[in-house]
Amino acid sequence: ESVRSAAEKLVARLHVDEAGRAARIDALEAAVDQGDAALGEDVFFGSRAACSACHRIDARGEQIGPDLSKIGQVRNCRDLAEAILFPSISLARGYESFQIVTTRGKVHAGMLSRETTSAIYLRTPDRAEIRVPRDAIDEMLPSRISIMPEGMDKTLTDRELAHLVAFLLSRK
Repeated sequence: ESVRSAAEKLVARLHVDEAGRAARIDALEAAVDQGDAALGEDVFFGSRAACSACHRIDARGEQIGPDLSKIGQVRNCRDLAEAILFPSISLARGYESFQIVTTRGKVHAGMLSRETTSAIYLRTPDRAEIRVPRDAIDEMLPSRISIMPEGMDKTLTDRELAHLVAFLLSRK
């Protein structure tokens, strides 16, 4: 009984509120009509959202995450709303993160930035690069968690989120 009780608590923590997620995406998608792309550019390059700390548009920003210069050509409003609100739902190909467990039990997480015959290099969310010697790797697993932080809807107002999506949609 104690194991069952503990398991139920774990399962409850893992439960995803799909209806809540969908409602949140729907609300942002509906608000984008009132979004202003010029204000969204300020949000993208501003310090609160810090999108440009990882993403590049044209010659501005960093190249840790996908280049978003032409994102409006390949993604629709719903896709962008989902990616901003819940970045781990779908990961952009080539930007998946990995978890490495060393033979000493240390865990490293980040995006694969490069590989050599002697080491794996991971780029961490804080933009540091970690070198892990291949002979020190016990396990290397793909992660289902994006290095893009969740909670943008806690950092930005609904209006700012609508401006941000409008700006990204304008990038053609």
